[in-house]
Amino acid sequence: MRLFDTHAHYDDPKYDTEYPGGADRAITESRKAGVERIICAGTRPETNSSTLKLAEEYDYIYAAVGIHPSDIRFFDRKHDQTLLKKTEEQLAHPKVVAVGEIGLDYHYEETDRERQKFFFDSQMKIAATHSLPVVIHDREAHGDSFETVRRYPEVSGVFHCFSGSAEMSKQLVRLGYCISFGGTVTFKNAKEVKEVAATVPDDMFLIETDAPYLAPSPHRGKINLSAYLPLVVYALAEIRGTSPEAIAELTYENAMRVFKLR
Repeated sequence: MRLFDTHAHYDDPKYDTEYPGGADRAITESRKAGVERIICAGTRPETNSSTLKLAEEYDYIYAAVGIHPSDIRFFDRKHDQTLLKKTEEQLAHPKVVAVGEIGLDYHYEETDRERQKFFFDSQMKIAATHSLPVVIHDREAHGDSFETVRRYPEVSGVFHCFSGSAEMSKQLVRLGYCISFGGTVTFKNAKEVKEVAATVPDDMFLIETDAPYLAPSPHRGKINLSAYLPLVVYALAEIRGTSPEAIAELTYENAMRVFKLR
């Protein structure tokens, strides 16, 4: 079966320190597991650049470039417009298929929510201008995330590693957003995620690893690899009452459509 890992971070330094052979070996191993395409997501101009370099080195890797809500803390406010301009310039690279990883993350108390909203809204405008899909990070910010995407009906894309409710997933699907599932669907206590996975329409769900994060069981807590993507497929097949081959083909075709790789 052929697989499409729609979200990974192979520029992450964890591969240099925690995985023998580094990112190059991890990427090569993914091919042996049937992963034919990978989208690597940047999180700020520097990681966007390293992600674009990977996309240049491997013909089956594509890039999403954006400013992650948690990464704005690395920059002084006076550089906000410069960051956005640089990110928009990076969209011109021929291997870029989406604006991402963007969104909201309210997990930490010290989070500057208003500044996160500014960056999210600004990047939704950029996606609309360039007719690109978005890759959205939504952590403990479901209401504000939904309200932001609702303001841009001309934009669609994917909510990656979805952690919202089944009702929210239905509303997002109506807005044209795909729901993406990763290693959490293999966790025994992930009841809500599994409920969502059982109900998302066939043409509106994707699979991912978020490598090197969120490794599926039985590798939970270890560095994640695209080579583990079949474990996500097997879990979804059981949840949806179908075959792993059917899940793999559906999600591959969905990804090709969403990221305009036809």
